[in-house]
Amino acid sequence: MNNRRQEKRPAWLGWMGDMATITEFLLAKPWKSPWAVPKTINSIVRAIGIVGFANNPLTGVLILAGIFVGNVDVGCACLLAGVIAIIFSKALNQPEQLISDGVVVFNTILVGCISVAVFPGIFGRPIDSIFWIYLVVALIITTYVDKGLGALMAPSSLPPLSIPFNIAAALLLLTLHSVVGQSGSDSLENVTSPTNLTSHTNSTEKIDWLKVMEGTLLAAGQIYGVGTIDSSILIYLGFLVYSPLLTVFFFMGSVIGTVTGALVSTAPYTNVYLGLWGYNAMLTAGGISYFLVPTPGVVLASVVGATMAAGVQVATMHIFRVVTVKVLSYPFNVAMLIILAISTTKNPPFTWVAEKTFPEHHVFLHIFSHRKQQTDGVSSQEPEELLQINHK
Repeated sequence: MNNRRQEKRPAWLGWMGDMATITEFLLAKPWKSPWAVPKTINSIVRAIGIVGFANNPLTGVLILAGIFVGNVDVGCACLLAGVIAIIFSKALNQPEQLISDGVVVFNTILVGCISVAVFPGIFGRPIDSIFWIYLVVALIITTYVDKGLGALMAPSSLPPLSIPFNIAAALLLLTLHSVVGQSGSDSLENVTSPTNLTSHTNSTEKIDWLKVMEGTLLAAGQIYGVGTIDSSILIYLGFLVYSPLLTVFFFMGSVIGTVTGALVSTAPYTNVYLGLWGYNAMLTAGGISYFLVPTPGVVLASVVGATMAAGVQVATMHIFRVVTVKVLSYPFNVAMLIILAISTTKNPPFTWVAEKTFPEHHVFLHIFSHRKQQTDGVSSQEPEELLQINHK
C-alpha cells in the first residue's frame, strides 16, 4: 500500500484521491514540534481509510464519524490504537512515508476496533479495565508483528495486508478466554451485531432478499466492527470521496460475498442480513482493483477473488468456531495473496500498479501508456517504410 512518488505530479492531482500534497507538506515538518499534532491526525485518519485501500484524510474522517455513530467504545479504541501505533512505529524506525500514509498504523487500529466490538458478545460481560490493559498490550504487539511480517514478506514483493491484525487479534481473544472465560450467548459470527432473537431451529424460513441487499450495505460497517445502517452509509461515502471506481468494486464484492452466504447458510440467515458474509469478499474485490493495473482481466480476477474469499469463509468458519476465534479477515488475506502472487510469476496476466494513487488515476495512466506505445510503434515503422521505398 505504500505510495512511492517517483515523478512530480501535476499540482491539481495532489488534491485528489490520496491528497498527496498534504502528506508531502507534513513529511517536511519535524515530529518534535507543534506539527506533531497534525502529523498524528493525518496518519490516523489515513490509516482508518487505508483499511479499505482509501488513503485519503477526508475518507478517514467520514469513516471515523461512522465508527463513533455505531459504537463510541470502538471509536475510542480506534484513536487509542492509532496513537500507540504511531509511537511504536517511530520506536521501530518504520519509514516516515509509511507512518504518514498510515500503512504501518492500520493493523493496530483494526485490532482496537474489532476487539472492542466483539468482546461483550463473546465473553458476556461489559468492557472493563482488565480488557483495556490486555488490549494495550495487544496493540503494542501488533506493531512488532507488522514490522517483522513486513520484513519476512519483502522478498516476495507481496504486502502483509491485514495478517498482523489477524495474528494479534487471535492472540488477544484466546488469551482473554483463559483470563476471563467465555459466557456470552451470542454466536461467534454474530458478536458485532444485535443479539439474534430468532430461533435457530426454523429451517423452513425463506430468504428475504431485501434483507440480503441490506447486508451488502452493512458489510462496510462490519469491516470496522460497527454493523449499523448509518455507520455503513458514512463509510461508503468515505470510500466514494476517495474513489468512485473503488466503491463500485467494493459493492460488487459485497454482493458476491453476501449472496454466497445466503446460498450456503441455513435459516434464520442472521449473519447474512447483518453483512458478516460480505466484508471479506468486499475487501478482496476492492484490493485487487487497487493493486493491479485495471484491465478486463483484473475485473474478472476481482470477481474470482471475491468468490474465493466467500468460499474460504464457508470452508473455515466451523474451524474458527471450534477454537472460539472470529473469522476476522482471514478469507480476504488468503484470496488477495493468491491473486496478487499470480502477478509475480513469469509472463503474468496481471501487472502491479507502479505508483499507487487512486484507481481512476491508475486507469488514466494505463490508457495513456497503451496509446503512447501504439504511437511509438507506428513512428518506428515509418523510417523502415521510407527505406524500402528509396531502395525500390
